[in-house]
Amino acid sequence: MLDEQRTSGLVTARDLEIAQWLERLVGASVDQLRRRFAMGQSQAYRRLEVLEQHGLIDRRPILFGRPVLFTVRPRELGPSTYEHAAAVASLVAELESGGAKVVTDVELRGARGKQRLFGPLDGIALQTFLACRRTPDVIECLADGAVGAYEVELSSKGRARRESILTHYALSDYEFVRWIVPDPSIRALLSAEIAEMGLTRLMEVIG
Repeated sequence: MLDEQRTSGLVTARDLEIAQWLERLVGASVDQLRRRFAMGQSQAYRRLEVLEQHGLIDRRPILFGRPVLFTVRPRELGPSTYEHAAAVASLVAELESGGAKVVTDVELRGARGKQRLFGPLDGIALQTFLACRRTPDVIECLADGAVGAYEVELSSKGRARRESILTHYALSDYEFVRWIVPDPSIRALLSAEIAEMGLTRLMEVIG
């Protein structure tokens, strides 16, 4: 078996897992990757360096003072999409490191357009997704075909659009809808509208 020094510049099975995980996202930071794969900092940077050297991923410094995101090639990522991409990657890393089976927004867009299957999203779970006009940022696949939806909300969309989205979910078969809303004012606004529409049993707003 080759020692670590001799294999340090070669693409390993774990490197391919990392590249496949990044392919499911718009982009992810080193810390998010470390959480998802339970890796040390030096190890994570080294594996990303190898993938970059082999042309499998790109290093994307987008915003000053914010972590670099790594993407597969090609993947559109800019200042206007950075924060949302980072927030979704953080959510996916957290859920998957806890053992959850999830389908990402990148995969969901493919499923919506081509009705392709992605891991646990099939059968009843796929029908629940396709029957709802709203595409979540993340779907968590539960037992017996049940699914839950996650929405990362970073800006106010306007009352009419928010009500439309809430209505789509209200008419769906999702087990739950969890809104990740960092901004306190938007969180309060969305919580109030959910209560007004009588959807508190279906929806949860998280900071």
